[in-house]
Amino acid sequence: MSTDILLPIGLAFIMFAIGLGLKVEDFTRVVRHPRAIFVGLLNQIVLLPLIGLAVLVGYEGRPEFALGIMILAASPGGITSNLLTTLAGGNAALSVSMTALTSLISVLSVPVILGFSQVFFVGTGQDIQMPLGFIMGSILVVTGVPIALGMVLQAWKPARANWARPKARHMATIIFALIVASAFIGQMDNILTYFAEIGPRLVILNVATMALGLFTARALGLAHRDRIAIALECGLQNAALAIFIAVSVLGNPILVVPAITYALVMNISAAGFIVWARRPRFRTVSD
Repeated sequence: MSTDILLPIGLAFIMFAIGLGLKVEDFTRVVRHPRAIFVGLLNQIVLLPLIGLAVLVGYEGRPEFALGIMILAASPGGITSNLLTTLAGGNAALSVSMTALTSLISVLSVPVILGFSQVFFVGTGQDIQMPLGFIMGSILVVTGVPIALGMVLQAWKPARANWARPKARHMATIIFALIVASAFIGQMDNILTYFAEIGPRLVILNVATMALGLFTARALGLAHRDRIAIALECGLQNAALAIFIAVSVLGNPILVVPAITYALVMNISAAGFIVWARRPRFRTVSD
């Protein structure tokens, strides 16, 4: 089977795995804990793309890389943020809720952000075509529908869904790693060639989004575990979705170079963040 078939199937399974762990009451957390959800959504949907624009100020390199960075900035948090939030001692339930909400909102937000980004960085007369309706439909099919199916199974057969959930999440993590690794191998030459050009900007994007997540959550007086969840949710983007948009939707593999480079950067920074977040002194001071 070709990449055009395997990639959307793999991404759909990742989102299905997220849906298996969701119940309707998870979405009522918006009402019960509005500040935490509001901060997470504000950072993910609004501030992260703005930071993406900021790090591209003065950039005069390939317009495909600028657009690739904005595809990444538009993509919601991924399944790895849920796992790493747990490892960091954060609020895993909040992380899962934010992932689900931003994934569903991305059906509308990603096409809007990318439409603006194309005009701003590429221009309407360039070779990159931006079929916004097709982007919206594709994201709906590979994110919204699988999440809904997972939730239906959880509501209809909760025992079966709970049995399958840990296995599906482990498999989803492996699929995510394979998607990123496959894209990395395919674009290795470009990644090595252009790392000095875009790498520092991606490091700034990653560190700035995580720092902003911590700052805004702390400013609103959220608990330590909530701050961890929001910071990781903001810093760990859904690289698999960015790769899907670049390869399967836009048909331009060079657009994945920023996403793959960021995937490497974000996992390194996340490892350091987990060590920092779990320090007894830090936990005592922050709670």
